[in-house]
Amino acid sequence: MTKRGKFGDRPGVPDDALDAPTRAGAPLPLVTHPMAAVRPPTEGGRALAHTLALPPESERGLALEPGRPTVSMQPPMTPAGLSTGRDPPPEIGLTQHHLPDDATPDPRLILHLDPDSERAAQFRVLRHHLLECGRPQVVVVTSAKAGEGKTTTAINLALALAECGRAKVLLAETHLRRPQLAGVFRFVPPWCFAEQLAAHRHQPLLPWGLVDIPQLWLHVAAVNPRSEQAQLLDAPAFAIAMERLRLGGYDHIVIDAPPVFGTAEVNLLQDAADGVLLVARGRVTTAREMRRAVDQITATKVLGTVLLES
Repeated sequence: MTKRGKFGDRPGVPDDALDAPTRAGAPLPLVTHPMAAVRPPTEGGRALAHTLALPPESERGLALEPGRPTVSMQPPMTPAGLSTGRDPPPEIGLTQHHLPDDATPDPRLILHLDPDSERAAQFRVLRHHLLECGRPQVVVVTSAKAGEGKTTTAINLALALAECGRAKVLLAETHLRRPQLAGVFRFVPPWCFAEQLAAHRHQPLLPWGLVDIPQLWLHVAAVNPRSEQAQLLDAPAFAIAMERLRLGGYDHIVIDAPPVFGTAEVNLLQDAADGVLLVARGRVTTAREMRRAVDQITATKVLGTVLLES
């Protein structure tokens, strides 16, 4: 059964639960320290491990040594596409969805399936590092090529940011040719996010239709895999959407984006985002591919890199 309602504060969350650092604070100094690998679930026949370390600011996370996964975070970015504040907040209609009890959850929902595991803890560390980078509101998560774990990273980063209602988080996808989120969370979007982008380009003040998953403290804007959407992302439509949704009360909007190689879509997305998080897979993604990906993206937009061990 579904229930529709307006976006609002979540009940039962004390003010002191919002324990993230303030936006105005300067980021903490960056240090380098290796961390031991952990054993995560498999994706595409390969195991994923999430181990984190911070390199010096001068390094852009391109040292892809086998066995030494890293997350490197860069200094705060200047927010892009911020509204002037004169526009009214958007109207957001929510369709409530509960993860089905009669189906095995998708293994990519690491923080939901195994919240006390070391794998889940590593995504909380990633959340901490991201908040040190000036609390970016719109974060694009991508990878050089397909199949390198960017959707897994985007989902669990969003879950970590929203955990226990500590922040209001929207997880949205823009990979129109290979949408994944509806399948991961096992719902049919009431209004396909790709169709909403097209509609709001011409009528920006239209209401938005999103899915609320109370178990996860998360809102989701998914592309309907059964719909016939355009093959290419409309950059002006995405920019308008981000400008409006920034006013919707969200602390963070995490974008599950297409891979960098093969299209220019990530270049279009970065202009409306505060930064890009680049995902790589150990012993699969090469240092040359990472450098090419950073070169294709605006280097100053790269908040950091996440290396998932095979």
